[in-house]
Amino acid sequence: AGQEQVARAKQGMVKKNRNVFGYQMLLFLGLCALLHAGYSTIQYRRYLRMVDQDYTGSPLDVHLECLIGCALSLLGVVGIADDLEPVRLAETYHDKALDDVSFRPEFMTFNHRGRVLGLLSQGAPGQGSSKKTN
Repeated sequence: AGQEQVARAKQGMVKKNRNVFGYQMLLFLGLCALLHAGYSTIQYRRYLRMVDQDYTGSPLDVHLECLIGCALSLLGVVGIADDLEPVRLAETYHDKALDDVSFRPEFMTFNHRGRVLGLLSQGAPGQGSSKKTN
């Protein structure tokens, strides 16, 4: 079994054992901090209405709480995310020509000014038009 794990690890098939629970807790704490900062702002605005003052902005502690909540959430999400897989284009496109790879028919359009210019050049006098007017 040990040799199979070594072989799979060389092929990149084994995921690293990480403490995902710790990162989930960081994410949870960060989101709770953001929710609390929003609730604190609402409470602060209610207090200002009660004492009949104008709202000029949130207090500094709410801004710091938002910053800390964002940082904790970012660390949690980055820690929970799986490892990035390498892009192996050589294996996918090794037997295809460049014309086959870059061919995208959904971007082809035939409703453009070339058709109108072609009609104008056919009907213009002196441009090789075979029609004669009497």
